[in-house]
Amino acid sequence: MDTQAISTGLMPLSCVGIREETPTIRTFRLRACSGPVSFVPGQALVLKVPMPGGPLWRSFTISGGSEGDLHLTIKAQAAGGATRWLHDNFREGDVIEARAPRGAFTLGLRSNEKLAFVSGGSGATPMMAMLRDLAESEPDADVAWFHAARDPSEMLFASELTELQRRMPRLSVAVTVTRPAPGWFGYHGRIRRGLLAAAVPDLGRREVFCCGPGGFMQEARLIHAAEGGVKTQFHTESFGGEAPVIPAAPEPVETGGPAHLLKVNGRDLQIRPVETVLQASLRQGVVIPCGCGEGMCGTCMVKLVSGDVDARPNGGLTADEAEQGYILACSSRAVSDVEIALE
Repeated sequence: MDTQAISTGLMPLSCVGIREETPTIRTFRLRACSGPVSFVPGQALVLKVPMPGGPLWRSFTISGGSEGDLHLTIKAQAAGGATRWLHDNFREGDVIEARAPRGAFTLGLRSNEKLAFVSGGSGATPMMAMLRDLAESEPDADVAWFHAARDPSEMLFASELTELQRRMPRLSVAVTVTRPAPGWFGYHGRIRRGLLAAAVPDLGRREVFCCGPGGFMQEARLIHAAEGGVKTQFHTESFGGEAPVIPAAPEPVETGGPAHLLKVNGRDLQIRPVETVLQASLRQGVVIPCGCGEGMCGTCMVKLVSGDVDARPNGGLTADEAEQGYILACSSRAVSDVEIALE
C-alpha cells in the first residue's frame, strides 16, 4: 500500500474503530482523511485534543498500524484531562487533528543484537509496535520484555504476546504487578534490582528500550548500569503521559544583563543565552504548548519569523518542517534577536 509522509501542519484523522484492551485502556484506530500515513515503530502522534476550555496538545506513541491506519492505545487518566476526554467523548466517525508521526525512540538506535524492552503501564505501546515489526522482519531476534502493571486486569496485549512468542522463539516476557489478585503466579512488586535481574538475568549485556513514568525509567536506568550495562545502550521514551513536562524557568533576567529580544506574536520579551525559547516565554507569561520538553514530541513547534537560533531537536521535528522554518521552543536558544509565531 502506498503511504504518504505528512510534512508539516495538521492532518485530520477519522476514528474508524475502538477496541477495549482493559477496563481503563482503549485502542483507537485512526485513518487520515488524505490517505494512508507512514510511521516508524516507536514514533508518536501529537493530537490536538478539543477540550472544553481550549485545545490541549498531547503526544501518544503509535502502538501499531494496519492498512495505512494508525493505532493509539490510550489509558484513561484523571477526570478533566485529555485522555479521559478521549475515552468519554471520542467515537467512531469523529475527526481529530494531529501532527505527523515523529520521534527518535525507534529500533534505528539499536547497536546490540540482544534487546530488553522495559515498560510500565501504557509504556508498553512503543514496545508492542517495535515487537510487531521485529516479528515480521527478524523473527529470530533475541528480545526480553519486562513489563510492570498495576494489576492483572491492566495487562496489555496478553493474547497477542502469546502468539508472538510462538512466532519468535527467542522472545521472553515477564510481568510484575503491584496489586496481585488471587490466582496470579507471576512477579509482584515495583521494579527493583533483584526483581528485574531475576526476570532478565543478562540485562547488563542487553540494549534497553524503556518507557514508563519518570521514576520507573530512572530506576531501570540505575539497575541497567548496576548490572554492567553500557550507558549509551539505554534509551527512554519520556512523553505520552497526561501532564506536560514544564521545564524549570531560570532566574529572572538581571537588569542590564545580556539578553536578546524575543518577539512572540508581536509581544516583546527578553531571552537570555542560557534560556530556551520555551523557558523565556513561560517566565514572562506566554504559554507555548509543551509535551516532553526534550525536543522529541514536537508539541512546542513554532515558526521562526526572523533571527537565528541554536536549534537542537531530538527527533521531534521533520526535515521538511525544519526547512520550512519551524523550530522547537523547548530545544532552541536565541543567538540573536528573534521573532517567532505561534500557529
